[in-house]
Amino acid sequence: MSTLRDTGQVPHVLLNGVLVGMLGGILMVLFSMIATVTYLQMGFFTPLYAIAAPLIGQQPLMTSLQQGSFYLALGPALLGLVIHLLWAALWGVIFVLLARRLHLTGGVAIISGLIYGVVVMLVMIFIVVPIVGAPNLLHLVGSFSFTIANALFYGLPLGLWPVVQPELFTAHPAQQAV
Repeated sequence: MSTLRDTGQVPHVLLNGVLVGMLGGILMVLFSMIATVTYLQMGFFTPLYAIAAPLIGQQPLMTSLQQGSFYLALGPALLGLVIHLLWAALWGVIFVLLARRLHLTGGVAIISGLIYGVVVMLVMIFIVVPIVGAPNLLHLVGSFSFTIANALFYGLPLGLWPVVQPELFTAHPAQQAV
C-alpha cells in the first residue's frame, strides 16, 4: 500500500506551498504598495516599513508617511519584504496541508482560498501584530484595501493551486482504502 508520503512527494508539495504562498505574498504586497502610493496618498514602501518596524523602529515608517511618494530606505524595505514573504510562505504551507487533508478542488478550493486569506488577515491583525508590536496595517491602509490584498491577492493564488494541480489534493486509491 503506497501513499503520497511513501513516494517522496510530501516535501515537493510543501515546497510548492512555500512558493505559492510567497507568490501570493508578492502579489499582496505589490497591491498594498500601489494602493498606498496612489489613492491612499502615502509612500510606496510604507507597508514594508510597517512590517519591519518591530525590529528596526518606526523611523522609516514615519518618514515615509511624512514624505510620501517614493521615499526609500533600502535596508528597512528589504527587511519588511523578507519578513512578509516568510509569513506568506508559512501560511502557504498551512493552506496546502489543510487543502490536502480536505481534498479541496474546483470552485470549493477557490472559495476556500479567498476565505483563508481573510482568516490569515484576522489572525495576523488580532493576534500576531499585537504580540510583535507592529503597526496595524488594517488601520494604516484601511479595511477595504487590506481585505482585498489578503483575500484576492493572497488567498486567490492559494485557492487556484488545487484547481491547477488537482492530483496533489485529491484522495488517492491507496489512501481511500485506509
